[in-house]
Amino acid sequence: MTRQDLIAALWHGRDPFADPPTDLRALDLQGWRSVHPYLDEAVDEFRPAIVVEIGTWKGASTLHLARTMAERDIPGTVIAVDTWLGAVDHWADESLFAELATEHGFPSLYRTFLANVVREGMTGRVLPLPLDSVNAAELLRLRGVSADVIHLDAGHEEASVAADLRAWWPVLRPGGLFIADDYDRLGGRFPGVTRAVDGFCAEMGLPPPWSLRGKCKFLKPSE
Repeated sequence: MTRQDLIAALWHGRDPFADPPTDLRALDLQGWRSVHPYLDEAVDEFRPAIVVEIGTWKGASTLHLARTMAERDIPGTVIAVDTWLGAVDHWADESLFAELATEHGFPSLYRTFLANVVREGMTGRVLPLPLDSVNAAELLRLRGVSADVIHLDAGHEEASVAADLRAWWPVLRPGGLFIADDYDRLGGRFPGVTRAVDGFCAEMGLPPPWSLRGKCKFLKPSE
C-alpha cells in the first residue's frame, strides 16, 4: 500500500500534514536508541513498504527510519502509533512529567512530533496514528494493512508489552521482522520487557530473539 492508500484507509482521505500550522515548534529530536543497527538493517534487508512504530515520542526513531528509507530510494511509509500522552513512567516521576509539556492540563507532545516531521521534510514518508496500541492494531487489521517491519517502543510493564506483542503479531506479514526496544537479558531498567518478549517467543515456538545494545529482534515464520 502507498502512503495515499494508507491515508484513505486510516484517515478517511484526510492527510494530517495537509495544513501544517504556521507557528511550528522548534526542532526537538529527544530520543533513546533512535539510531540503532537493527533499524538500519531492517531497512536494508527488508526494503519495507510499511514500517509501524509503536511508541513514537517526539519522532526521532521514526524520522531515522524515514530518512534511511529515503536514502535507499525505498518508497515506503512509517506509520507512527502513539497516544502522545506519555506512559506511566512520565506520570509517576515528577522530572519525567515535565517532558509531557502540558498545556491547559493536557500533554502537547503531538505538536512537537508534527513539527519535527515537517521541519525534517519527511511528511511524505510518515503517517501518524494517534491511538493507543491495541486499538491501532485493530484498525490496521480491519483495514487490511500488513507491516513488513514493526518497531515496538511503548509501555515497559510486562503485561503491557505482552498485550502489544499479541495485538501486533497478526499485523506483521509472514516473514516480517519484529524489533522491540528496552530488551536486556541482564535485567536492565525494564526487566518486564525482556520477560514479556521471551515469554511471547516461547509461546509462539520461536527461537530466542537476537539482541544488541538495548533492542532485540525476531522473525515471523513464513507461511
